[in-house]
Amino acid sequence: MVLLKLKYVDELSGGRKRFRRRFPKAVAEALGAEFFQVPMVAREGGALVTEHALLLKRFEFLVAKEKRKLSTIGGLSPREKWKDALKQAETLIAGVVGAADEMDARDLVADELQRNGSDSMLYRAVATPDAVPPEVTFRDAVEIYRKERMNDAQGRNQKNRLDRVCRRVEDALGSLEGLTLVGLKREHARKLRDDMLNATKQNGEKLAASSVRRELDMVRAIVATAIREFDLQGRARNPFDELDLGKKDGAPESEWEKRDPLPKDVLLAMRKRMKGKLREPALGLIWRLLEGTGCRGAEVVGLRVEDVKVNVEYPHIKVTWHEDRRLKTKVSNRLVPLVGDALEAAKEALERAQGETLLFARYGYEAGPDAVSQALMKHLRKETSNRRHVVYSLRHNMKDLLVAAGVPQRDENRILGHSLGGVGDRFYGGDEAKLKAATDAMRLAHQGLP
Repeated sequence: MVLLKLKYVDELSGGRKRFRRRFPKAVAEALGAEFFQVPMVAREGGALVTEHALLLKRFEFLVAKEKRKLSTIGGLSPREKWKDALKQAETLIAGVVGAADEMDARDLVADELQRNGSDSMLYRAVATPDAVPPEVTFRDAVEIYRKERMNDAQGRNQKNRLDRVCRRVEDALGSLEGLTLVGLKREHARKLRDDMLNATKQNGEKLAASSVRRELDMVRAIVATAIREFDLQGRARNPFDELDLGKKDGAPESEWEKRDPLPKDVLLAMRKRMKGKLREPALGLIWRLLEGTGCRGAEVVGLRVEDVKVNVEYPHIKVTWHEDRRLKTKVSNRLVPLVGDALEAAKEALERAQGETLLFARYGYEAGPDAVSQALMKHLRKETSNRRHVVYSLRHNMKDLLVAAGVPQRDENRILGHSLGGVGDRFYGGDEAKLKAATDAMRLAHQGLP
């Protein structure tokens, strides 16, 4: 007689057997169980081998599903669970040996699942695979939006906003898995809007109306994408369309209006600090470039060595899209003049970046600009406690300098990367002529520096 030793099978009293296999650590923590263990019906022969194969496949699917759930904020929706159950059912049925046909195999697997008290959705997927799938939920909508509308070019901020929006929807309307799209009503939209308008940030301040509008726009886009991609036209409507904020305390405050230029004393104190002994010298160079160019933080942090031209008639930096830095808008592609201390900072940065591709390789990763901003804010807070004084304030300073110097708006927009007006401003004129005009404008502006 041949004795067959099956892996993960324990011998119990009375000749009974048990399948017992340890879960991976992350899965075990999520499930609250260290082992997957099931008492086996068969005791020997082909029936035991078949049952063992089925339990192995159940274990593998359970682990795969939990890992996917861990990588998905809030878990899987009923529809996603149904899709997983259908896949698992097909694998289990394919593993049956000796069945007369597929129907017979389904009956055998269904009986096995019922004896072991298995998941009811898996049992239904085996017994009635043609059953109507669960309704599309907001969780499904989020995942299809993530797949169809989001990409790496949008960066971490947009992904964080999506996560934040999901939390707000869940806090206001309940579980995303239980919120079906066909059941969404205008009252849901109004409740989410009102909750968001009354929400507070960590500092105790209420969310700005502009922030609420941006997040509600994302919710509207999520629902619209799902209605289109899941073919729900006629069954579901988007209650977030034309949703008025209903705010009674004035017009929404823009991001630009929420920041002030840095006053003279703060600017001078920060210059001294940034030229002093810093633990990370790159921070000082970045600050000096931000102050001297009016660029956005990510535009400076993401510069490549090849984008910095200092030994030319009109020294400048080239702000452009590349694999390590995505730009906010197409208009952001531009040549920004280097004048005064900004030019000196650029030369020092080039000296430090010899052999590197990126000018500031220390921050050459997706969240690098955020890390720089946080580090600079710690320095800035030692010089000012005014919450309207932030790193972005330096763009306001540059705009004020350009306006005070009487720089034409066309050149101002080219320097700051704002939208240009007429077609002629956008398309006519060579790069050298535009750079010369921008350099002249920047020199005039720098005359107003304290």
